[in-house]
Amino acid sequence: MLRLLDISSNNFTGKLPQNMGIFLQKLESLDMSENTFEGDIPYSMGEMQELHILDLSRNNFSGELPRPIVSGCLPLDMLDLSSNNFYGQMFPNYLNLTYLRWLYLNNNHFSGKMKDGLLSSTSLEGLDISNNMLSGNIPHWIGNISTLWVLLMSKNHLEGNFPVQLNNLESLELVDISENSLSGSMIASLNLSSVKHLSLQKNALSGLIPNALFRSSALMTLDLRDNKFFGRIPHQINELSNLHVLLRGNYLQGRIPNQLFQKKKLGIIDLSQNRLNGSIPSCLGNVSIWRERIDDFSYEYELLEGYKEYLSLNPTIVTYYNSTLDLQPPVEKHSAIDRQVEAEFATKNRYEFFTGSNLNYMTGLDLSSNELSGEIPWELGQLQNIHALNL
Repeated sequence: MLRLLDISSNNFTGKLPQNMGIFLQKLESLDMSENTFEGDIPYSMGEMQELHILDLSRNNFSGELPRPIVSGCLPLDMLDLSSNNFYGQMFPNYLNLTYLRWLYLNNNHFSGKMKDGLLSSTSLEGLDISNNMLSGNIPHWIGNISTLWVLLMSKNHLEGNFPVQLNNLESLELVDISENSLSGSMIASLNLSSVKHLSLQKNALSGLIPNALFRSSALMTLDLRDNKFFGRIPHQINELSNLHVLLRGNYLQGRIPNQLFQKKKLGIIDLSQNRLNGSIPSCLGNVSIWRERIDDFSYEYELLEGYKEYLSLNPTIVTYYNSTLDLQPPVEKHSAIDRQVEAEFATKNRYEFFTGSNLNYMTGLDLSSNELSGEIPWELGQLQNIHALNL
């Protein structure tokens, strides 16, 4: 009896047979990604009541979220409908995915406000709804999914304040809500103690940067570029390792805190296009990663653990490099997440773009377009391993 079917990365075209689910009722894993299938999802797929993994990503499927798949007929652990032409409501009320752990709806045409259809998905660990046309506030029910550790919502039209309900998620590690329309200030009591990578760039957030963000011992990447933050850069910085701070394009004032450069491992520091003044801290020579090669910039997480009974392949690897989210499985492995965002960095009066594994070794300091004064510290000459320097 056929239990695993993988026809991904071919040149199959056309619509799926309307009765395919009737003939594949015992299937546990179905991967049809990276083809050019089109049309609606057949209703007969609701008959595949042993299906745990379904990957239809990177095709030309269209229509609203297929009711036979998401209304509770299937015991899905992982559902990937990304990079298609689906539209309509993102989380309709008929959604009933009790066992779901990973959901990818990114790169589609979903629109409107998010309903509460995911309330039954109490085991959800990863959610990617980026690059759609979603609007309204981020719903409060997000804070009730206690198992969530990957939340990707970038490139939508979401508005309102930063979602304080994320404080409730003690397992949350990766958060990307960049390129939306969030506004207002972030609460001073913000507690994202488990978050390692936070990207909020290209919103309209304002006010002071919460000290709690810099005191977090877990934080590796803080990307607040192109917002409206003002005031001073927090100086209460914890012993953070491999810290990447990207604060370009805000209204930050005052001196650059010495504490920022007392860390031994700093990757990219981008403080450009602000209103910082004073001199450049001479203690930047303390940053060992800028003086000698330390190859430990990759942060890997194994996904799909527990799916090995369905897949003889290795689990997908999620890697987050500084401001670039590189969720990219090796070519031969099952694709649960596959997303790469460029990180730009200014050098020699132009922006260079760094992606993928190149960012393992990318280090740099950008203090351009500020109001800094005084002498350039001689310690800059000791930074033999720095890749980009823009003053």
